[in-house]
Amino acid sequence: MRYPMTALAAFAGLLTLSTLPSLAAAMPQATEPGVLAVTSDQAAPADATKKAEPAAPQATAKAPEGQAKPADKPADKPADKPAAKPNPNALTKSAYGGGFRLTSENNRFSLRIMGAAQFRYTFMTFDDEVNGNSEDYSNFFMRRARIWLDGHAYSPKFTYSLHLQVEPQQAVNLHDAWINYAFKPMLQLGLGRNKVSYGLEFLNSGFGNNMIDRSVMSGETDITSGGGLSKFPGGGTENLGTSGEDANTGFAVGGMNLFRSQGIQLSGRNGSTGRVFEYQLGVWQGRNSKGTSNPGTDHLYTARVGFYPNGFINWLFAGDTSDTQTLQTGFLASVYRDTRPKKTNASGAAVPLYDGKDMGVNLAAMVRYRGFSTDVEWSQEQYELEDRTLVGENEFDRAGFRVQAGYFVKPKLVEIVGRYAQLQRIKDPSIAAARNSGLGFAKVRNSAGVFQDAVEKNIREYTVGANYYLSGAAHQHKVFVDYSYLTREFEGFVSGSNLAGSVPDQGDHRFRTMLQLKF
Repeated sequence: MRYPMTALAAFAGLLTLSTLPSLAAAMPQATEPGVLAVTSDQAAPADATKKAEPAAPQATAKAPEGQAKPADKPADKPADKPAAKPNPNALTKSAYGGGFRLTSENNRFSLRIMGAAQFRYTFMTFDDEVNGNSEDYSNFFMRRARIWLDGHAYSPKFTYSLHLQVEPQQAVNLHDAWINYAFKPMLQLGLGRNKVSYGLEFLNSGFGNNMIDRSVMSGETDITSGGGLSKFPGGGTENLGTSGEDANTGFAVGGMNLFRSQGIQLSGRNGSTGRVFEYQLGVWQGRNSKGTSNPGTDHLYTARVGFYPNGFINWLFAGDTSDTQTLQTGFLASVYRDTRPKKTNASGAAVPLYDGKDMGVNLAAMVRYRGFSTDVEWSQEQYELEDRTLVGENEFDRAGFRVQAGYFVKPKLVEIVGRYAQLQRIKDPSIAAARNSGLGFAKVRNSAGVFQDAVEKNIREYTVGANYYLSGAAHQHKVFVDYSYLTREFEGFVSGSNLAGSVPDQGDHRFRTMLQLKF
């Protein structure tokens, strides 16, 4: 494995930043109930100043000789104007806690402003036995730069959240825009744009991970777009991305998550302690949909439930940063179904209008205890193309699995982590499945030294790393370092209409370090 001087210099620079002071821990959200009616500001009372009464008449008698005359009695001073009553809705209470917070005196309105950035360096050596992967990768970039505004309006029951994406490699984008009203803890209605409630890893906050990023199961590899000649996994297949889909068939070639969409959702949770149950039921525009119109009349439907036998585990965050003293476990199950109209086949040729039907299931478990944490997740999806012009297979299964663990060798400060993950973009792959789905073929060097088409079998990730949480500030700001071995296995070389021969595994090495700041 080759590490240039730029890699070592970047790592030393990031460790120097580890002396930055930590920010204060997050403050709890206000819970005082309020009313949903809007009241106008109270006007100041009318001018209550009274005119002064005339001074009493002076005595007409002359003062005795030798005595000074008494001074005239001064007139009464006008009364002061009463002060205007304060506006009870004014955001007069300010504090810092997980962001800059402003709250009205009556707690009917609140606003929190947060910002965060991740500065990352990645060095990767590619396996040049795969066509196109001849150039290694050394890259400084800002993985995420975000701004959040959230709070409540008119009542703590009516909450809102805005999430802006501002990193340089992306256009400024309103990533999330969500409003939610809690009729009861177990009956809440939300709508807008948000992450689709499905699975576990992708619902972890990008700033709440105890690894540098999510696993290959969710399509996170660093090397999917932008500069450079080599792309992971390369060779001619579709790139592995967080939310990649084939442009023609809609088949998911990226990670096993539903990314973001516009929609409406019912949700609820019965508390935070003891036996906790939660659920989310959603109707969404579609998988990884933007703000454009829906091309058909069908939608993406999701259901997700969670059970926590001895206290809620906040799945936004990975790792046991709280040094939990009582064993906590959580179990999650998710399902989805989606149908979308398509009009082209994998080659891009126009065909009679048909539907692409997508469905999946996800199971996950979490453990937190005295600095130890582990997340285990399994997912499977089925995609069917109802294209009658297809020759060969038209139904494709995908599957993914990961296990991720961490342990604080120094509570709340130093954590070691490890992860294994795998992704089968097509289970039991065949030539027809790789061609008809749009995934395509990789070109791998054969025994004769010639690049030949090969069918992908699976992608695997092995990662170890260490984290330093600056001054014990949990996920607010920290320094990461990790090493990954990324490998891809192949089902066989394409030989006519058959798979033949043994294809050597692809092996790529990745070194990363990152500084995260959140304020």
